[in-house]
Amino acid sequence: MTMEFHTAYGKVPEKLVNDIRNEILELSHIYKKISRAEVLLKEDKTILLPVNKICKIRLTVYGDDLQGHARTENFKNSAKEVIKDLKRIVKQHVNKQRELPDVKTSTVKA
Repeated sequence: MTMEFHTAYGKVPEKLVNDIRNEILELSHIYKKISRAEVLLKEDKTILLPVNKICKIRLTVYGDDLQGHARTENFKNSAKEVIKDLKRIVKQHVNKQRELPDVKTSTVKA
Protein backbone atom coordinates (compact mmCIF):
# COMPACT_ATOMS: atom_id res chain seq x y z
CA MET A 1 0.00 0.00 0.00
CA THR A 2 1.16 3.51 -0.82
CA MET A 3 0.73 6.34 1.70
CA GLU A 4 1.11 10.04 0.99
CA PHE A 5 1.14 12.74 3.64
CA HIS A 6 0.71 16.41 2.83
CA THR A 7 1.19 18.53 5.93
CA ALA A 8 1.71 22.16 6.92
CA TYR A 9 5.44 22.71 7.32
CA GLY A 10 6.48 22.73 10.97
CA LYS A 11 2.94 22.62 12.33
CA VAL A 12 2.28 18.87 12.45
CA PRO A 13 4.30 16.78 14.93
CA GLU A 14 6.03 13.65 13.61
CA LYS A 15 4.32 11.57 16.34
CA LEU A 16 0.90 12.50 14.93
CA VAL A 17 1.96 11.49 11.43
CA ASN A 18 3.18 8.13 12.79
CA ASP A 19 -0.06 7.61 14.73
CA ILE A 20 -2.15 8.30 11.61
CA ARG A 21 0.06 5.94 9.60
CA ASN A 22 -0.46 3.16 12.18
CA GLU A 23 -4.24 3.69 12.17
CA ILE A 24 -4.32 3.49 8.36
CA LEU A 25 -2.28 0.28 8.51
CA GLU A 26 -4.90 -1.14 10.89
CA LEU A 27 -7.59 -0.23 8.35
CA SER A 28 -5.60 -1.99 5.63
CA HIS A 29 -5.53 -5.13 7.78
CA ILE A 30 -9.32 -4.97 8.11
CA TYR A 31 -9.81 -4.48 4.37
CA LYS A 32 -6.99 -5.89 2.24
CA LYS A 33 -8.14 -4.16 -0.97
CA ILE A 34 -6.99 -0.70 0.14
CA SER A 35 -4.19 0.17 -2.26
CA ARG A 36 -3.46 3.82 -1.47
CA ALA A 37 -3.98 6.37 1.29
CA GLU A 38 -3.67 10.14 0.93
CA VAL A 39 -3.62 12.29 4.06
CA LEU A 40 -3.92 16.07 3.96
CA LEU A 41 -3.38 18.10 7.12
CA LYS A 42 -3.72 21.85 6.59
CA GLU A 43 -4.72 25.10 8.18
CA ASP A 44 -7.53 27.04 6.58
CA LYS A 45 -6.76 30.72 7.09
CA THR A 46 -10.13 31.84 5.71
CA ILE A 47 -12.12 30.10 8.47
CA LEU A 48 -12.57 31.17 12.09
CA LEU A 49 -9.42 30.61 14.11
CA PRO A 50 -10.67 28.06 16.67
CA VAL A 51 -11.72 25.49 14.08
CA ASN A 52 -9.32 25.94 11.21
CA LYS A 53 -7.30 22.68 11.37
CA ILE A 54 -8.41 20.34 8.58
CA CYS A 55 -7.71 16.65 8.09
CA LYS A 56 -8.76 14.86 4.92
CA ILE A 57 -8.02 11.20 4.28
CA ARG A 58 -8.79 9.41 1.03
CA LEU A 59 -8.44 5.65 0.78
CA THR A 60 -8.29 4.17 -2.68
CA VAL A 61 -9.87 0.76 -2.89
CA TYR A 62 -9.82 -1.09 -6.18
CA GLY A 63 -12.63 0.59 -8.10
CA ASP A 64 -13.69 2.94 -5.30
CA ASP A 65 -12.59 5.87 -3.13
CA LEU A 66 -13.44 6.13 0.56
CA GLN A 67 -13.06 9.62 2.02
CA GLY A 68 -13.25 11.35 5.36
CA HIS A 69 -12.97 15.02 6.33
CA ALA A 70 -12.93 16.85 9.66
CA ARG A 71 -12.33 20.41 10.86
CA THR A 72 -11.53 21.02 14.55
CA GLU A 73 -9.31 23.15 16.77
CA ASN A 74 -6.20 20.95 16.34
CA PHE A 75 -4.81 18.38 13.95
CA LYS A 76 -4.94 15.51 16.47
CA ASN A 77 -8.70 15.82 17.03
CA SER A 78 -9.34 16.23 13.31
CA ALA A 79 -7.36 13.08 12.55
CA LYS A 80 -9.18 11.13 15.30
CA GLU A 81 -12.58 12.10 13.89
CA VAL A 82 -11.63 11.20 10.33
CA ILE A 83 -10.14 7.84 11.30
CA LYS A 84 -13.20 7.00 13.42
CA ASP A 85 -15.43 7.86 10.46
CA LEU A 86 -13.27 5.89 8.01
CA LYS A 87 -13.34 2.80 10.26
CA ARG A 88 -17.14 2.91 10.10
CA ILE A 89 -17.09 3.43 6.33
CA VAL A 90 -14.60 0.60 5.76
CA LYS A 91 -16.63 -1.81 7.89
CA GLN A 92 -19.77 -0.90 5.91
CA HIS A 93 -17.86 -1.38 2.66
CA VAL A 94 -16.60 -4.80 3.77
CA ASN A 95 -20.11 -5.87 4.79
CA LYS A 96 -21.52 -4.64 1.48
CA GLN A 97 -18.90 -6.67 -0.40
CA ARG A 98 -19.88 -9.79 1.54
CA GLU A 99 -23.54 -9.30 0.67
CA LEU A 100 -22.98 -9.12 -3.08
CA PRO A 101 -24.08 -12.30 -4.78
CA ASP A 102 -21.37 -14.38 -6.37
CA VAL A 103 -23.37 -15.02 -9.54
CA LYS A 104 -21.74 -15.30 -12.92
CA THR A 105 -23.69 -13.69 -15.71
CA SER A 106 -23.20 -14.80 -19.27
CA THR A 107 -24.89 -14.00 -22.56
CA VAL A 108 -23.77 -17.28 -24.07
CA LYS A 109 -26.56 -19.89 -24.29
CA ALA A 110 -25.62 -23.46 -23.71
